[in-house]
Order: sequence, then C-alpha cells, then structure tokens
Amino acid sequence: MIRTLIAALIALILAVAPIAAHVSVPIEFRKIVVDSSLILRGRVTDVRAIRLAAGGVESVATFQVASVLKGAADQFVSVRVPGGLIGRYRFVMTGAPRFAVNEQAVVFLKRDGENNWRLVGLSQGVYRVQAEARTGRAIVETPVVGGRTTAASGPVVRGDLRRKPMAVQEFDSFVRLIVAGQSRGGDR
Repeated sequence: MIRTLIAALIALILAVAPIAAHVSVPIEFRKIVVDSSLILRGRVTDVRAIRLAAGGVESVATFQVASVLKGAADQFVSVRVPGGLIGRYRFVMTGAPRFAVNEQAVVFLKRDGENNWRLVGLSQGVYRVQAEARTGRAIVETPVVGGRTTAASGPVVRGDLRRKPMAVQEFDSFVRLIVAGQSRGGDR
C-alpha cells in the first residue's frame, strides 16, 4: 500500500514538473566563421555568474585578447554564456561551454539583441587552445569542413588517427582564409 502511494506521488510529481530539452544541430565550420562578427584568440581572465531578472543564470567570461581574426576588439572582451555557479548551486545548459580562468581559446562571437557578445553555436563556437603533450606547442582540434577535416581527405570518423590537432598559427591562417573568401563573396 505504501509503495503504491509513493509510486503514485512520484508519478504525479513527474507529470507536473516542467521538462526542458535542448537539441544542437552541428554547424559547418565555414558557416560559424561567416556568422561571426568577431573572432578572437585570447585568455580567460575572469568568470562570473549572474542571476538574470527574468530567471536563470548566465556566466560572463572576460577574455584578454591576444589576436583578432575577424572584426575589431578592445584589449578585453566579455562573453555571455548560459549557466554558471552561484554559491553552491550550479546551473547547466546542455551545449553551453564552461570557461575557467587562464584557459585559452579561439571564440567565434556575434552580438545579441542587448548588444552582448554571444558564442555562435554555443560550444561549437569555442576552439580550446592546449599545449601539445610531446612538444608543448599551442594546438587546437582540427575543424570539420563540409563533413571532412582540413587535414584528412576522407570523411570524419571517430578515432581516426589521421585527424590531428592543428598548430594555433595554422588554425588562425585557416580562419583568415575563410574570412578573406567571405569578403570577396566566396562563401555566400
């Protein structure tokens, strides 16, 4: 009897609880570049969570700009992403990246309706810069362009050993090449 009552109570709670979902559709890399108003490589200097008046939580990650690949930027740029940590509570949105102080990344940004910088495609608009274990050189994951990586001639396959990270300078050059093609009308 008690088990039935508990099961009914749980079913009632689940029936009236709001359910949210998030679906991310992969964006082709060239489209991320074209849709971005500002592309920069930088280091995170600060991350703060803020509670929104309309409900919810966002984090504001401040980047010290090392290089601008598209657009124009000041020395520091603040980027807003959904979710964050307030007190002992973490608010999470699937598909939204989390940033940490001193982390380096290339970010693809556009302005929202309130003039805040937002990532194009949430996590798809972030390419984290890491040190290669063997050499210590700065690298990023190879972007997928048209279902293929820039380094391999075949389709993208999970675990494919031909898909190697790119040096940051090579990645920067690749992005600038796409931006140059866009300004000539080549990627429309």
